[in-house]
Amino acid sequence: MSMKKALSGIKVRHCKNTAGSPVEVLPVPEQVVLPMSQHMGPPCDVMVAVGDEVKVGQIVGDSTSYVTAPIHASVSGKVVRIEDFVNSMGQVSKAVVIQSDMKQELDPSLQPPVVNGYDQFLQAVRASGLVGLGGAGFPTHVKLKPRNLDQVDTLVINCAECEPYITSDHHVAMEHMDDLFEGIALVKKYLELKKIVIGVENNKPDLIKALRARTVHDDSI
Repeated sequence: MSMKKALSGIKVRHCKNTAGSPVEVLPVPEQVVLPMSQHMGPPCDVMVAVGDEVKVGQIVGDSTSYVTAPIHASVSGKVVRIEDFVNSMGQVSKAVVIQSDMKQELDPSLQPPVVNGYDQFLQAVRASGLVGLGGAGFPTHVKLKPRNLDQVDTLVINCAECEPYITSDHHVAMEHMDDLFEGIALVKKYLELKKIVIGVENNKPDLIKALRARTVHDDSI
């Protein structure tokens, strides 16, 4: 093998067997394990105790660190254990184990945020627990507060799927395009950006067509 070929890496053939499958809602599990380390930065502190009754959306982990995001209960039920959890990288954090009551009752604190400016927008994004899905899990509210914001004029939306097997980004964009464009419009508004670029691979002609049709008629972006 030549040195040039060795340094070029491996090109893995795309195998998008689920490209024709719609997004499905998973059934409610009987039990969930919620690690307190789900993002870049220090693990969250556990905010509940064994025996506590929790609701969907209730904060079960949070931290005072800037590079962090809160962790919410995904089911309603009872906290049955708080235990050590070892992730795929060998890192250890605490985890909250919730036994579901299968009712999926929402936490009363879940209310639409009041956003009238940039700082409130960042607070709302952080409160949502949103983090990146590229591997590092970088909190989104940190991404939206660059030190040189006054020099930034373009928002890049990543609709590419670099992994050869996944099709989730494709279908989320196709099936939830209203949510996608609402999010784009909000980021553009509160960060005062001028230009939007949406990146899509050429193996998604249906998504490219849909995005082009939408952008032609959407004045918000």
